[in-house]
Amino acid sequence: MHTYEKIKEDLIQLGIQKGDTLFLRVSYRAIGKIDGGPKVFLDALLDVIGPEGTIILSAFPKKHITQLRWFYRKYVISKEHFPKPFTGVMPLMALSFPEARLSNKLEFPFVVIGKHADYLTENHTHDKRGYWLTREAIKKFDCKCLRIGGHPLFGTTHLSIEDVFEAQNAYMSKLRKGIYIRENGIVKWYDEPNITFCGKAFDQYRDRITQAAKLQEGTVGDGYAILTSMRKSYDEEIRIYSADIHNLLCDNPDCMLCRTSYSFSDSTNGKYLKRQFRRLLSKNHKKARMNIRDIMLKIMFEKKS
Repeated sequence: MHTYEKIKEDLIQLGIQKGDTLFLRVSYRAIGKIDGGPKVFLDALLDVIGPEGTIILSAFPKKHITQLRWFYRKYVISKEHFPKPFTGVMPLMALSFPEARLSNKLEFPFVVIGKHADYLTENHTHDKRGYWLTREAIKKFDCKCLRIGGHPLFGTTHLSIEDVFEAQNAYMSKLRKGIYIRENGIVKWYDEPNITFCGKAFDQYRDRITQAAKLQEGTVGDGYAILTSMRKSYDEEIRIYSADIHNLLCDNPDCMLCRTSYSFSDSTNGKYLKRQFRRLLSKNHKKARMNIRDIMLKIMFEKKS
């Protein structure tokens, strides 16, 4: 079992410094058991960065299909009654800190603790893009990404894809989802129209982005840890996707996201659906049934983002 002192020393050895602004992608399971639980990890990290530092965690709640929102009138969130995030135990634990601040954009919220918490969360309003908060943290505070375990993402891919789409007039068709939010006694539905991407396609360039952005790597507890410059990972992703936007596509013929969802995808909803019907007689029939369900929902409810 890891102690507070051990976790703190591991974080220092990883190169985390006083005053750092950090976006966390941290798996508590990867770290292993800590004496005192995940709160002790956050305590140690906040001690290392000090009062001049800031930590940022995504705290996304469950969303529902926008066109079916009338079925979810009872699922209303607010800052006073915020649900358990589906992004893991760390943001849930961070929300328990008295000094924690939550984005005003509750349909796409981040929890922030530290020097820049008030500025980032108060200005992350409904009219801003979903990832405005991390974009602002990179631009103004040179935000770094601390990843321990989990999927090897860098916290910047959504930002780079948004910018490449805008530059090349590309778009994505997807299920529009959102949630009811209560503010000042008024309940209103808010969409979350952000662009998504294929993890398998991203993996093709993961090593290249890692080499461009890596500041230091090591272990925290039992987990592999890497500290990266979000400015550098963003710049490298822009180079990759600007050179050829098709680099966002994987080679899996059954990936609905890559085959049908982008303006530059290489198939159509109808062709994809026919392929899945043909697969019903194969050993992958269960996955084909799930894909048929998903593409039908997409056909019925998709919107451009």
